[in-house]
Formats: sequence, C-alpha cells, structure tokens
Amino acid sequence: MGNSMEISQEIDLAIDLLAPTGSFKLEVEKDGLATLTFDTPGEKVNKYSTPVMKELEKLVDDLSKRNDIKALILVSKKPGIFIAGADVNELASASKDTDPEFLLRPQRVFTRLANLPFITVAAIDGACLGGGCETVLAMDYRLASDSKKVQIGLPEVKLGILPAWGGSTRLPRLVGLPTGLDLLLAGKVLDGKRALKAGLVDAVIPAPILYDQAKKLAREKLGTPKRANAGKGGGPARFRKARLVEGLLEGPLSFVVFGKAKKTVLKETKGRYPAPLACLQAVKEGWGKPIESGFAAEVRNVAPLVGTPEMKNLLGLFFRMEDVKKETGVPGHVKPREIHRIGVLGAGVMGGGIAQLAADKGFPVRMKDLKAEPLAGGYAAAAKIWLEKVKKRRMTKAEFAGKMSLLSGGFDYSGFSFAEVTIEAVVEKLAVKQAVLKEWEGVVPASAIFASNTSTLPIGEIAAGAAHPERVVGMHFFNPVHKMPLVEVITGPHTAPDVTATIFELAKKMGKTPVVVKDAPGFLVNRILGPYLAEAGRVLAEGNAMEAIDKALRDFGMPVGPIELLDDVGIDVATKGGETLSAAWPERMPLDAAFAKLAASGRLGRKTGKGFYLYQGDKRTGPDASVYSELGIPAPSGLKTSAAELEARLLLPMVNEAAFCLADGIVASAAKLDLAMIFGTGFPPFRGGLTAYADTLGIANVVSGLTRLEAQHGPRFRPAPLLVEMANAGKTFN
Repeated sequence: MGNSMEISQEIDLAIDLLAPTGSFKLEVEKDGLATLTFDTPGEKVNKYSTPVMKELEKLVDDLSKRNDIKALILVSKKPGIFIAGADVNELASASKDTDPEFLLRPQRVFTRLANLPFITVAAIDGACLGGGCETVLAMDYRLASDSKKVQIGLPEVKLGILPAWGGSTRLPRLVGLPTGLDLLLAGKVLDGKRALKAGLVDAVIPAPILYDQAKKLAREKLGTPKRANAGKGGGPARFRKARLVEGLLEGPLSFVVFGKAKKTVLKETKGRYPAPLACLQAVKEGWGKPIESGFAAEVRNVAPLVGTPEMKNLLGLFFRMEDVKKETGVPGHVKPREIHRIGVLGAGVMGGGIAQLAADKGFPVRMKDLKAEPLAGGYAAAAKIWLEKVKKRRMTKAEFAGKMSLLSGGFDYSGFSFAEVTIEAVVEKLAVKQAVLKEWEGVVPASAIFASNTSTLPIGEIAAGAAHPERVVGMHFFNPVHKMPLVEVITGPHTAPDVTATIFELAKKMGKTPVVVKDAPGFLVNRILGPYLAEAGRVLAEGNAMEAIDKALRDFGMPVGPIELLDDVGIDVATKGGETLSAAWPERMPLDAAFAKLAASGRLGRKTGKGFYLYQGDKRTGPDASVYSELGIPAPSGLKTSAAELEARLLLPMVNEAAFCLADGIVASAAKLDLAMIFGTGFPPFRGGLTAYADTLGIANVVSGLTRLEAQHGPRFRPAPLLVEMANAGKTFN
C-alpha cells in the first residue's frame, strides 16, 4: 500500500480511464505526468467538428483547475494523423451569417490551453494541419517524428480563408515575421526536418521513440517556467533569438517585410485570391501588439472571406481531391493489383520524367531505349531533379544515391519480365507503338500491364493487334512530369477493370491525381485544349501580338498564355494533336497549316530554344518577332481584339467541347472534368474549373455567345446540343 497521496492519484487515474472519453482520453501518472490522447470514435482522422471542440473546451477548463497534473503530453491514436484540422464540411456550409462562436470558441480554447499552469508537449506523428497546427502553436514544446507522414502547416489560404484560430497571430511570433509570412501566405506544409529548420518544432525524433522522448522532455521540464506565453506580446516564445537584422525587420523596419510580402502575393496571385492578402493584413494589424489584438484582427479579416465564390470553389476542389483518394477508378469492388517494379519504354523527355517520378516514390525502374543518348538523358534528367532537392537541403546525398540506384536501363528487354507494369513513352506514332507492344508481349508474362503514355492516339487502336488487349490501358502524364499533377487513365474498349484500377492506384502512389477517361481522339484535356490553342493561332494571324494575347489570358487567371503554352507543349506536338483532332471533328476543329509550317522549320518551342518566344536554358527571354514573317503576317502591336472578345473566342469553345465530352461519356461528371482541367491545364482554381466558370457565366449566355461567334466566324463555334438543351431547361453543369 502506498501513502494517501499515491492512493489518491491512482484513484484519479482509474477515474480518468473509466470515464466516458468521447474524442479524448486522459491518463495521469503518479508523478503528475498526464497524457491526452486524441482519438475521435468512428473517424479515420482527428478533426475539429463543433462537438469535438466543445468537448476540448470543457476538458481544458477542467485541466486548468487540477493541481495533480504537472505536465501534459498530447498524442494521437490515428495512424499517420495527428490532427487534420477543422471539419471541412462545417466550413463548406459556413456563410457570413455563421455563428461567431465558430471562430471565437477555438481561439478561446487554444488560449486556455496556452495558459494552463503546467508544461505542455505535443508529440506529432502524422499530419498536423490547420487547426491541428494551431493547437500545437498554443503548446510549450513541439516534437515531431521522422515519419514521412508528418506534415505540419497552415494551408488555409488554399481553401480561400486564413488561419483564424490563432495561427496567423502565433506562427510569426514563434518563427519570426519573414518566415511566418512565407509559410502563411503560401499555405506551405512542411515535413519534420523542414519544420525544425523553420523553428516550428523543437526536435525531430525517430518515430518508434517519439512518445518516450516526449515523456522524457516533459519530466525534465516539470516545475520549470512555461514557454507559451513568454514571447513578444504574449505569444509563443521564439524558437531562436532574433539576430540584429531580424530584430530591425521585425521592429522599426517591419513595414519593409510587409511591403515585400504584399508585392510577392500580388505577383503570384494577380490579386485573384483574396485570402493571402487578408491573412497578410491580419498579421500586420496584430503585429507588435498584445496577442488579443492579433486574434481580433484574424476574425475581422476572415469574416469577409467566408462564403465567397473563391472559398466555395477552392473547397469544391478540395472535396474532389478527397474523393479521388477513396476511389478505385472503376465501379464496384475491384481490387487493384500489387505493383513492385516498373518498366519504362522510351527514355526521352517524358519517359525519363516518368522513370524519375516512379523511382522517387520507391519503385525500382528499368528503362529501355534504342540509343545510348536518350538513355543517358533519362538518367541525367532524373539526377537534375534530385540534385535540386539536395541543393535546397530537402534531400541528403545518401538519399540521392539511393534514388539513383533504383534506376537501371539498357537496349533490350532485360529485366522487363519482372515489372508488373510497363509504361510506354515512345514516339507518338501509331505504327511504332503497335510494334513496341508486340515486341513487349513476347518477353513478359501474361499478367503484365502495358500502359501507354499517348497524348492523342486511341488506346483501342494501339491494342488492335495485341494478344491480350485487356491489359492495355492509357496512362497519360503531362509535361513536366514531376510538376504536373494530373494523370489521365484511359480505358480502351477491351481494358479489364482491374487493370484500370491498378493504374489508377499506381498514379496515386506516384503522387498524382488520376481521372479516368474513355478512349477517344485527344481523350479529355487535349481535346478541350485543342480549340483553345487553335483559336489563339487564328487571333494571332488576325493582327494581335503574341505577348498581348498571353497577357489577356494570364489576367483571366491562366498560369501561362496560350501562345506560351504552345511553346511549352512543343509546336510539333501541338501540330500532331491538331491533326488527330481535326481528322475526328473537321467542322469543329478545322486544321490550320501555320503550326505545321513552324514545326517543319525546326521552330519547336522551349525544347529547341526557339518557338514563338526565345529561350535561354529554362528561361523564356521574350517574343521572337521573326515568327511573324515566317507565318506570312505583318508584325502586330498590342491587342486588335478586345480582351473580352479574346476571352470569348478562346474560352467558349473550351466550354463547348466540354459539353460534347460529357455528352459522349468521355468523363464521368462535370466535377471530374473540372478537376482534370485544373490539374492538367492550370485552369484557374479560384474559378472552380471550366464548367463551374460556365455556370457562373450562365449557360444561356454561353449559348448566345457561341451563336454570335458562329455567325461571325463559322461553324466551329456552333453550340453543342447539350448546351442548347441545358439553356432551354435552365440547367447548370454542377
């Protein structure tokens, strides 16, 4: 039997363990060390719904009154997840009339957490995002595991709002103003090592001993002064002491930091995304003042963002991405196959990029090409991407060597019999792809999958002579492979469902967002993009300067203009795609010989250093006026066509082709189409996607606009029957 104090503590522990726990369970050891475990019943992730936040509020209030607790550790029981953040479904339903407690309660709870009379330690082993990050910012110490699943940050601006549960106020006070703004305004999410470098966490610990080290730290700090309220203005204590220059930039010269940050935001967003600017204003209004002023500034600046079209559209994109995580790409319960090794046929720009991406995700990759030069180029392209990470200290030299060791290559099919999936990325010619498929079938087992990275050629035609057409599928990556997030998974007429599901899952494992599309010329993205690029060439020929055309579409929100995009895609590739589309739909997509003329002259775009623009390495240096003489047109100056008319001529045909694609069943829904257009072309996310943009215009207005353009320019603008039907019925895409 222990003494009365020990008996009392044991009784308290028993009560804590037996009491109804909801999302939280509290355990208190004899020496006063408490562990609070977050584990919401029935949920895969921990997130803050209103009921969960109310539960935490009561718990924190109770903790503040206890005198037996000397230190507290916060842990999660969800594998790979610490706290995912707020319940996004609640956020999606929020409006300007939403109860202010939606913001005020979390601020109040986290302030009380920060003010608990004992040391608090967060043991972060998994995603710690949004409200989860705001939770740990209110704690004294933050330890992160070295798990690859650790992600820490405040990505709220990517959802059209700002961190208003204390994050916009506490983060800059913890890591310093410049670093804090850099993280907040871009919504950056960091792994453990980068979070440590930024000063967001105190240490990175091997995952198996994270909890033990958290307990050790908490016990070492028993009875020591708290850190959470020790910083400037009542915020968290800085991770490291500010140096002289930092002190000046965060004090009398802070206006320089805020001014530079605003310029950067406007450059990156063109003012189209209000959330980063609102977040910047919130930090500015609260900086250097008591922490309560910062909290009030958060509420003032987030209120106008709630329920805006930008927030709704960005949340819609988030939900679509979440849906992809749960899907297999095919209806029913089809299980994807396990993939351990990957083969790549063709080590050119695309093949090398695909090989690098697969190896980066841990897959051993075997490349094959006919010549040593492209094979060496594949290795070099992969090394360049990884070495850039080494340079930025996001990868060690040992990790770089490990990645490179996953790549191998040769001139024959050695090793391909062990690859469950082979991705074909040879030249975009049907006869070549068919020949490669026939050769490949002769050396691999019947269970192997052939995934063609074709951009326009129908999968059914590629597989026409195959012994096993059911294992032939399309896996269309976009260039540059390591940056573009979309993969079109193309089902041929004979593709087996489990083959589709396997490639869909493989794309996700490679860090991409897959969208399943039906086999047809151009598939989905390139088919919709075709009229856009072709019309850009026509308005150029009519006397509009290329840089003025591009600026107009960038002002609309496109990441690059259509003429710039032609150079990036490759004028030869765009020409070949245009020929394929024109052969299928000659009236809607009439062929223009101008692009072919440029391609024949060797003016191919970025890859040759000369297209419509000139290039030095990866840098676009300016327009090349000599292209006008090659096209046989006078050199124009500025826009002859108005920006509004330019938008109509380039964007309405895209909407029109989207309607044809939906009517043809090329993609399952308008939501999937929008996801593909955002991730495949950079269509402005704040507009919600192509069909969401059409809904905003009004379908009747889209039809009337196309009808007017048809009268002026011909049948390529004739409205799709589906659009006419929708306009007559008052329907929308979404």
